[in-house]
This record gives sequence, structure tokens and C-alpha cells, in this order.
Amino acid sequence: MRIILVLLAVSGVSRVLVGQRWERQVQERVQRTIAAVGTPSGLPVVRRSGMLNTDEAASFQTTLAQHTPYAIIAVCDDDCSRLQLTLLTSSGSEIAKERNSESLPTLHFTAATSAVYGIRVVMEACRWNPCWYAIAVVPLRKIPS
Repeated sequence: MRIILVLLAVSGVSRVLVGQRWERQVQERVQRTIAAVGTPSGLPVVRRSGMLNTDEAASFQTTLAQHTPYAIIAVCDDDCSRLQLTLLTSSGSEIAKERNSESLPTLHFTAATSAVYGIRVVMEACRWNPCWYAIAVVPLRKIPS
């Protein structure tokens, strides 16, 4: 009985450590991507991350400022082979969708008005479920009004 409990405990710990590894991997990737894209100081970068199985989706909303160009970037871990990124209106209509990139989909968008927009990510292919992903909404520069 004790051996079974020890094995279960070790199994749970190893899953946590593996999960931390993949989470750290996508956090490092999204940070490198943000640095490569560049963002003016003082402008906030919105980030989200999580785990998805193949064909699962996650969404969140964020406010985009009028006349500000954005790069919306998604990254995923080594087990992810296809990730889809979609920008939505607040009512859920699609504005833009990136489905041609394998594991680094990017959308470029300049908001005509300040409003709440939705961002959806779909894990289209994950070799070993679940796969970790991270999204960054990077303002590229502030255009004076």
C-alpha cells in the first residue's frame, strides 16, 4: 500500500515539474518574441497563457486603443505543431484570422476606435496533450490623436 502511495505521489510531482517546464518554455518564447517585435516604453503588453488539448480553444477580451497598431502574437511549446489565432469584435464576429503559421501565428491590427476586442486561440495540433500556449498583445507605437 505504501509503495502505491509513493508511486502516485512521485507521478503527481513529475507531472507538475513537466508542466512547469513547458510553461516556462512558452513564457520564455513569448518574452523573446515581444523583445524582437519591440514596444515603446510605457505602453502595456497584455499577456495570457494556458494549456489546451488538440481542438480546444481559449478566449479573452482586451481593450485596444484607437489608432494604435498592435502585433498579436501566439507561441506554443515543442509538442504543439499548429496553433490558430483569431481577432474578434466584442460581439464575436471575426476581424482577422491567422491559420497559415505553424506555431507562431501573428496578427497585425490598428483599431479604428478604442473598444473591447476578443482574442481566440485554437490548439489545432498537439502531439502530446495538453500543450502550453502564450499570447501577447503588443502595442507597436502610440499615434498622436
